[in-house]
Parts: sequence; C-alpha cells; structure tokens
Amino acid sequence: MVRDEEPPLLVLSDHDPAHHLDDKEYHSIHESQRRTLGALQRRARDSGLPVIFLFEGGYGAGIATLVKELNRSLDPRGFSYYPIFAPGPLAREHHFFWRFWIRTPEKGRIAIFDRGWYSRTILDRMDLRSGERVPEPLLSEIHAFERTLTDSGVLLVKLYLHLSKKEQKQRLRKIRKDPLTMDHIDPDLDRYIRYRDYLTFIDDTLARTSPAFSPWHIIDADDRQYAVVNAFEILIRELGNSIERADRGIPDTAHQAPGRKSKKSFSGEPGDHEKVDLSLALGRQEYDERMADLGKELAECQVQLYREKIPLILLFEGWDAAGKGGNIMRVTRYLNPRGYTVYPVGPPGEREAAHHYLWRFMPALPERGHITIFDRSWYGRVLVERVESLITREEWQRAYREINDFERSLSNDGALLLKFWLHIDADEQLRRFREREQDPEKQWKITAEDWRNRARWNEYEQVVSQMISCTSTEDAPWIVIPANDKYYSRVQTLQSIVDAIHKRTGDR
Repeated sequence: MVRDEEPPLLVLSDHDPAHHLDDKEYHSIHESQRRTLGALQRRARDSGLPVIFLFEGGYGAGIATLVKELNRSLDPRGFSYYPIFAPGPLAREHHFFWRFWIRTPEKGRIAIFDRGWYSRTILDRMDLRSGERVPEPLLSEIHAFERTLTDSGVLLVKLYLHLSKKEQKQRLRKIRKDPLTMDHIDPDLDRYIRYRDYLTFIDDTLARTSPAFSPWHIIDADDRQYAVVNAFEILIRELGNSIERADRGIPDTAHQAPGRKSKKSFSGEPGDHEKVDLSLALGRQEYDERMADLGKELAECQVQLYREKIPLILLFEGWDAAGKGGNIMRVTRYLNPRGYTVYPVGPPGEREAAHHYLWRFMPALPERGHITIFDRSWYGRVLVERVESLITREEWQRAYREINDFERSLSNDGALLLKFWLHIDADEQLRRFREREQDPEKQWKITAEDWRNRARWNEYEQVVSQMISCTSTEDAPWIVIPANDKYYSRVQTLQSIVDAIHKRTGDR
C-alpha cells in the first residue's frame, strides 16, 4: 500500500537539529538581548512608537515561555499583555475585531497578544476534516485591519512558533500529566492536534497573510532556548529599525501597503448631495400624522432587530445647524432606551489622540440587537481634520480607504449601517444662525467656531463632495436628506431607517 505523500509546505519547514543552544550559550546571548530590548522599549516610548507583538503557534509551542522572558526584560508600566481565548459572551455580541481594536496600543506603548485574530480564533470557525481553507473575505478583513494599523505607524511583529510533530506529542504528554496545567487545556484540544491537517491548514493561512507590511516570522520552537533567542533577535531587529526610521522622520514605507488610488475622483465636482431638492417641505398636520405612524413602526422595528440580533448603527453628519440634534431626538423618542446609545463626537481627547483615529469609536459599537447613534463620527478625519490641516494630505487620502474597509467589515459582520448627510444651503444656515443668536434658549448652540466654519463654506463644500463620492459604497451608501425644511428632514430620516430595517429583516 502506497502511503499518501505529505503536501508541500509553503512557509513551515521541518525542525533543524542544529537549532539548539546549551545553557551556557543561551545565557551568554540572552542576557545581552534582554538588556537591549529593555533599552529599545524606552526609546520606543520616547519616540511615541506604538508596537504590537503577536505570537501564534501550535499547542505547547512555548508562547508562555517567550512571554515570561519578555516580562523579565520589559518595564511592566510600558506594555500590556493580552492572552486571547475563545470569545466570551461580551465579545460574541460584538464585531469580530472589536476585542482586538480596543486593545491596540497608544503611542509609545507595547501590546503583547498571546494569540490573536488568527489561530484558534479562525479554527473555531473551521472544519479541518473537510479540507476547507479560510474564506477569502475573512482574510481580506484581516489584511485591511493590519494595513490600517501599520499605515498609521504601528509596528506589528507577527511570530509563529512552529513545533515538529514529535516534539508537540512529547510536550502535550507532559501537560496532561501535570495537575497544575490540566485545567488550562482546551476541552476541544483533540480537534487541534491532528498534526497533518492542522499543519497544512496553518501553512496555507500563513502564506496568504504575510504581506510586506506585516510579514510572518517563523520560529523553529523545538528547542525552547533557541526559540527564545531567535524570537528576541527578530523583535530587537524590527523594533530597532522602526525606531531609527521614526527618529529620522523617514516614512515606514517598507511596512506599508502600496498606495491604491481611489476609483472616485478628488476633483471636488458637484456630488449627489448638491442635486437634492431643498425646496421639499411638509405642512404641520401631514408631519404630525406621518411621524406618529413612522414612530410606531420604528418601535416595532427595534424589537425585530433585537429578536434577529442585528446591530444597527445610525451615523449623522451634516452642515452646522442642519438639524442633526433634532433628527436624533425624533428618532430616540420612539425607541426603548434600554436598547440604544447616543454617542456625541467632539475633538479627540489626549488619550484618544494617542491611538489610531478609529480606536475611540470601537467601545461605542453596538452589541447584536442594539442601536448606536453617532452624532458626528469618524468622518471628522476627512472633514474638519482635513480642512483645518490637522493631518497631512497622505493621511486624509488614506482615510477614505481605511473608512471603507472598516465599514465593509461592520457590514460583513452583520451590522446595518445607515449614514445620513443632512443638507441645507448657505442661506438657510445663515437664517438659523441668526435665529439662534436672537433666541435666549438657543444661544448656547451658536459659537464663534460656527461662524468661522461658515466663512469657509466653499472649502467645506468641496471636501463634502469628495467625502460622499469616495465613501458611498454598496456596503454603506450615504443617504442625503434635504434639510431646509425640518419637518421634511425628520420624516425622511425615519422613513429611511424603517425602510432599511424592513429590507434587512424581510418583514413588512
């Protein structure tokens, strides 16, 4: 009987017996490594470099040993350690990347992920016996997530600790015999230790998730001491190189994705929002009747969303005084307050500014079946931050792609995302500004900042056109609401929400 040949491995290779260090060699090399890595941590802090060390590997590969050595080498005040297990109840109620996004480091800190968005996170979704591969859409989301981080200046170092079949068998035997480690064994362990299936699957996944900006580094982990020294050597080299580039002000192009031009134009030509009929209006009686009907329907829709565990994200942008607050008040008037949150967005605080600009929105994303309403949003990146020159041209152009990737990921994870642009003309804005100044109960709504922004109307008009053109996608199209008449605006907003929910749930 002819034995089936092992499939060729693209990334992983057999254990090399030469990859061995005795105690004397190990200590002479590693003590120097520990001091060097500690010094680099301090330089990374001073340079404001955010760092992620991501460790993956088979069962018993020695990730815990590596983390222990990092604990001995790094200042605990400057790093956070995250052991990643199967998602708990809270993580299961959120977007797939939610629990990783909220743990990304601020500038100058290191985040250590003991496994992450690979490994068992993916394997829990797969049936290795069927020979299936990781679906391309999931890999595309991982690719986009890592690209978003690295493009913004995060150093992401991914290490995979690879064991031979013989060594893994010996280590698992010891683990099972040790009463101190028995409780840490995954109850579904047998599913992941069919070495041939597991190895082929992981090798394929590593090969497909090793782009230039976040490549995998494979560690031969059969000899623990060799694995630690090899891992430290990689961490020191990658961290040192990034610090040097940061200190010299050199863009980290080696770790960034190649530029990809948007299919949309940056010309600033009139967009769809400028073509809406701003003369549309409703009388008070028709407004009251339609709002009553739509309000009742919206309340029923909220129940349906909860039953079907569909998270709803409502995002409101628009001109100053366009009526965002009034529309949000009319939406929430009909909702059960236990099932929604309103998240007003202002300038980022000091801690928020130390992270990627999308980071501060992650905690506000709704659980499945719940609703989050954003009063302004991540679009500040390509609106006020761009106009006020708070970011570079390269950063706001890149943000279009990052936002589209982010919203596509939300949609793929089951969220219903509705983006509203409330559109008024300059004359109507001026009328409302003056009305606010004259009304003692509304004077708090008008500030010198509002008048300063109005003076740049033409500049904002161009920026808004580009934003809508570049970020109105099949996954998350912009809904432009004519808002010169507040009654019409509110009715159209509720109608759009109700229609979208009915379309998703298929229940009229």
